[in-house]
Amino acid sequence: MFAQERSDTIKLKEVGIKGKLPPAGNTSISSTLQGHELETSKGSSLGDVLKVIAGVNVLKTGSTISKPVIHGLHSNRILILNNGIRLEGQAWGAEHAPEIDPLIADRMIVIKGAESVRYGAEAIGGVVMVIPPDIFSGDGTGGSVSTVAAANGRSITTAGMLKGTLNGLRDFGWRIQGSYKKSGNVKSADYYLGNTGLREFNYSAAAGYRTAKASYEAYYSQFSTTLGILYSAHAGTMEDIAARINAGEPIEDYGFNYRITAPRQRIVHHLAKVSARYDLGDQRSFSLIYGFQRNHRKEFDFRRGDREALPITDLVLNTHTLNIDLVKSRDSTFKRTFGFNGVAQVNTNIPGTLANTFIPNYDSFTGGLFAIQKWKSRSWELEAGLRYDFKLFDAAGFRYLYNSRDTTGSVAEEYYGGQSHFHNVTGSLSASYILFTHWRYISNFGVAWRAPAANELFSNGLHHGAGLYEIGDPNIKSEQGYKWINAFKYVSDRLSVELDAYAQYINNYIYTRPDLTYRQTVSGTYPLFRYRQTNASFIGADLSMACVLLSAISYKINVALVRARDLSHGMYLPFIPADRIDQSLKMSLSFKMLSNAFVQVGHSYVAKQTRYEPGSDYTEPPPAYHLFNMMAGSNYRMARRELSINAGVDNLFNRKYKDYLNRYRYYAHDIGRNISLRIAYKF
Repeated sequence: MFAQERSDTIKLKEVGIKGKLPPAGNTSISSTLQGHELETSKGSSLGDVLKVIAGVNVLKTGSTISKPVIHGLHSNRILILNNGIRLEGQAWGAEHAPEIDPLIADRMIVIKGAESVRYGAEAIGGVVMVIPPDIFSGDGTGGSVSTVAAANGRSITTAGMLKGTLNGLRDFGWRIQGSYKKSGNVKSADYYLGNTGLREFNYSAAAGYRTAKASYEAYYSQFSTTLGILYSAHAGTMEDIAARINAGEPIEDYGFNYRITAPRQRIVHHLAKVSARYDLGDQRSFSLIYGFQRNHRKEFDFRRGDREALPITDLVLNTHTLNIDLVKSRDSTFKRTFGFNGVAQVNTNIPGTLANTFIPNYDSFTGGLFAIQKWKSRSWELEAGLRYDFKLFDAAGFRYLYNSRDTTGSVAEEYYGGQSHFHNVTGSLSASYILFTHWRYISNFGVAWRAPAANELFSNGLHHGAGLYEIGDPNIKSEQGYKWINAFKYVSDRLSVELDAYAQYINNYIYTRPDLTYRQTVSGTYPLFRYRQTNASFIGADLSMACVLLSAISYKINVALVRARDLSHGMYLPFIPADRIDQSLKMSLSFKMLSNAFVQVGHSYVAKQTRYEPGSDYTEPPPAYHLFNMMAGSNYRMARRELSINAGVDNLFNRKYKDYLNRYRYYAHDIGRNISLRIAYKF
C-alpha cells in the first residue's frame, strides 16, 4: 500500500535538470533519494543516508549509532515505514538506531509534514519510507553485488540482491537480498575511540503473485547487529566522570582492534509481512497488510566475576500490525480513502539479568480509523483527512530497593506501572497549486499526537547504551502537535529551487534535560537526566537549490534552520540542531567506454548552537566547524551489465570537531578522515 505513494520532489540527473513538472500530484511536502544518491551512500546508516536532504539531521550516540532528525524532532516522533510496515522496535532511546538495512532500498522518501491522519500516531514529526525494488519489474533474472571498504575503522561491507520472475509465469516475482558489515575501532582526528566496533548481518526474501484483479505479496527480513559502546562514556567515580567531561576526550589510549566488549548492544529484529490488494471494479480497490515484528534487545555492561556474560537489559517486543484500506475513485479528479490501522504489542523483560529493569513489562493496543478525501484538477489538488485513535497501555514492573542504612543489606521490591488510556482526533488539510509554468506552491496543515512511551513514563535507572541515568515521570500526558508547512518550488532546464517554511506548536512536548548532578550505581557514575514536559514551538526553513553552471558543471546547496523554544518557561530547548549549510560542485566527465563519470567536491558548515541556556548542560555546545569531502566515480556498461566504481574522502582535512547532536560529545570528538571505495556490479 505505502510503496505506491509517490513524491513530488524532482531530482537532478547527472548533468542536466528535468524541467517538466508532473501534473498536480502528492500534496505532501517530501523529498526522495534514489539512483546515484543511494549508490554513493552505500555502507552508511539510515540516518547518515538521509542527512543529504535539507531539514534532516542526525542524532548520534558515538560513531556506531545514529537516527534521523526532521525539523528538530526524532525517535518516537518520526514514523519509519519498512516496506509498508511501521517499524516497531525498542526505539525509546536516543542511542537506539532504527533496525533497517539501507542496502535493501530502491528509494527512500522523507515526508516533512505532520502526517498522523494517513500513517497514524507518532508521525508528529514526519515519516521516513524505505521502499525496496518492485518484485515484478523487469524480465527474467537480475541482480547486483557490491562491496564498500572504508579506511577509518577498517570496515568492509558486502551486499547482494537477486530478483526475477519465473519462466513462462511473469506474474510471479521474487527477490532475495543480504548484507554483512564489519568494522573496528574508529579514529577521531588524532586518537582511537575505544570499543566502537560493529558487526551487522541482514537478509530478506520476498515473493508475490498478481492477476488482472488482484496482487499478493509475502516478505520476511532479519536485521541483526552487535555494536560497541564507547568506553569513555562509562566511569567509576564522580571524580572520574568529572575529569572525563573536563578533558573532553578519552583519558586512556586505545589502539585499533575489532573486539567488541562490554559495554555493548546486541539487537535482532524480525519482520514478516503478507499483503493483498483487490480491484473491486467501478474504480474501487481494497487492500490489506498484516505485519509481525519481533525485536530482541540485549545490552551488556561491566559486571563482576561470572556475571560479565549476563545482559544488564534483556527485552523482547512482539508487535502485530494490521492496515486496511478501501479506496473509491472517480476518473482522475476524485479519490476517497477509508482506512483502519491496528497495533498490538507485548514487551517482556527476560528474567535472569540480576539487575533492575529499565522499563517495565507492558501490553499496548492501538486502533485508528481515518478518512481522506482528495480533489484534483489540471492545476491544483486539494486533500482533507480526519482520524480517530485510541490507545490502551498497561505496564507492570518492579525495582529492587537497597536500604543503605541497614547493615544486613536488606532488599525490598517496589512495584510500579498501571493502566493508561489515550485517545485523540487528528486532521489534515493540504493543497498543491501550479502557479506558473515553472512554479508550484504546496501548503500542508496537520494536527498530530503521540502518547508517551514507556521510558518517558517509568524509567528510573541506568540507560547503559547512552551512559546516562534517566528518570521518567508517570504523570506525563500525550503530546499534541500542530504543524503548518509551505513549499515553493521552481524548476526549469538549468535551475531547481525548493524553499520549505514551517511552524509547529507542540502542547505537552516531552524531552530530557540534564539535571547537572550525577548518580552513582554499582557499575559506575553517570550524568543524571530527567524527563520533563512543556509547551514548545519549532519554527524554521529549508532551502534546496541545484543549478547547471556550465554544460558539465553543476552546483547544489542545502540550507537548514530551526528555532525551538520552551514556551512555558521562556527558554531555549536543548538538543536542537544548529544551523547547517551543505554544498557541492560537480564536474561530469566524458570518456570512451565510460558513462556518468564525475568528480565532486563538497563542503559542510555547522554553526555553533547559540540558542542555548547557559549553565543548563554539563558542557556548553561545541564550536562551529567546516568539513570538506571529495568523491569521484564512473560506470562501465556492457550490454545489460554495469560496473560502477566510486571513491571518496570524508573530513578531507582531518578536522577535529564535535557535533552538538552527538550524545558522546561530553567524552570524545567525532570521526576523523575516512577514505572509502565502493564497487557495484549489476547484471
